[in-house]
Amino acid sequence: MTKSGLTTATALAGLAMLAAGFGPAPAQAQDCTYKIGSVLSLTGSYGAFGVPISKAAQLAVEQVDEARGDIGCALVYDVRDSQTQASVAVDSARKLIDLEGVTALVGPISSGITAPLLTSVTLEEDVLVIATASTSSTFTNMGRSGETKGLFFRTLPADSLQAVATAKMAWDAGFRNPAVIYLNNDWGVNNQAEFVAAFEALGGTVADSVAYNADQASYRSEVNKALEGGPDAVYLLSTPQDGRKIFREWVRFEGPSGYILAQGMNDEAFTGDLTDDLLANAWFITPGTPEPSSVDRMERDMQARWEISAAGPGRASGYDAGALIALAHVAAAIDGAGHDGPTLAQYVRELTGPEGEPFFADLDGYRKAIAALQEGRKTRYIGPTGPVQFDAYGDVAVPFIGQQFRNGEYENLMQISLDDVRAIKAEVSGGN
Repeated sequence: MTKSGLTTATALAGLAMLAAGFGPAPAQAQDCTYKIGSVLSLTGSYGAFGVPISKAAQLAVEQVDEARGDIGCALVYDVRDSQTQASVAVDSARKLIDLEGVTALVGPISSGITAPLLTSVTLEEDVLVIATASTSSTFTNMGRSGETKGLFFRTLPADSLQAVATAKMAWDAGFRNPAVIYLNNDWGVNNQAEFVAAFEALGGTVADSVAYNADQASYRSEVNKALEGGPDAVYLLSTPQDGRKIFREWVRFEGPSGYILAQGMNDEAFTGDLTDDLLANAWFITPGTPEPSSVDRMERDMQARWEISAAGPGRASGYDAGALIALAHVAAAIDGAGHDGPTLAQYVRELTGPEGEPFFADLDGYRKAIAALQEGRKTRYIGPTGPVQFDAYGDVAVPFIGQQFRNGEYENLMQISLDDVRAIKAEVSGGN
């Protein structure tokens, strides 16, 4: 099977046409399928995130497939469970690529899974990956050195932005000497380093940074170590499930009631039955949604398709990843181009360029965009995360919001702009 995912019969028919002297066929209905692969945590420590993120990506693929009409091949979403384990993710990706002909993947949540996926499989096979929530600055560095070959994008901001925004939120919330308890993986290590540098540049100190391993039965020793420095708060760089256990240990050992919660902690898996009193001085960081955006459209369509909200962690970025890969396939079909990873990556950049005609992310918007592409006009995707635009390394930049959890809802109480983040990063750079 070819990497484009065409059926054998279709491929042979195409060869016969070329042998007969025909040029590329115009875009029309064909008996073929392009599979859009996905490797996500449907179980394991990130399963609470992965299932709704996958549903969001699937919704986007289904909408683009309906909007394409008779252009090119049918688009089918094919998700595999990584079980939040790198070895399983690598094996799943190999099967999608080698057996199913996938040339583009909706990528993992965890940076610790995405890194081996890239280095062991997708870059070698020239497969495009758009990660939904892998935020480690490792990938920015890989992009700078040319290792990602232009085949890696992510629709959630990198730690180099997130951690700095979190430091700003913590400072503005009044914390001056927090401890950090962080997951001992690529994401946790890089995020805590960026946070510490930014927080110290703002004038604060960090009482201690303590690593932990996922899925422990108890975090008593980590909590006790973090408390030794006399912190005024704790920054939990954890999964919601681990964070909930750490939180309870922190309360049990009478740690201070100030909490700084990493992105993704604004989830039922963490807050659960925790009372407003316990969370009265807890601050959650989350990416902002620049205007204009398609967030209202996604909310409407997620409720209609799955009866779940679009508002959970990573769901909007997962939707964007699925939509952009699907649209790249349609754009390639319109132009009679290939569907290999590098070609699809180029179409992703064209679909998100600043000079195109903007379109919103829903069925009607996709139909308008596809019609424009057929007429040779440039378009610009505006998804639920806002107007997506990637830099040279596949990163996006958005503002951030500081939230608090009150009466069962997250309230947006603090704005952290990109200018705020850039000013702090400049201060950090100037201090080195």
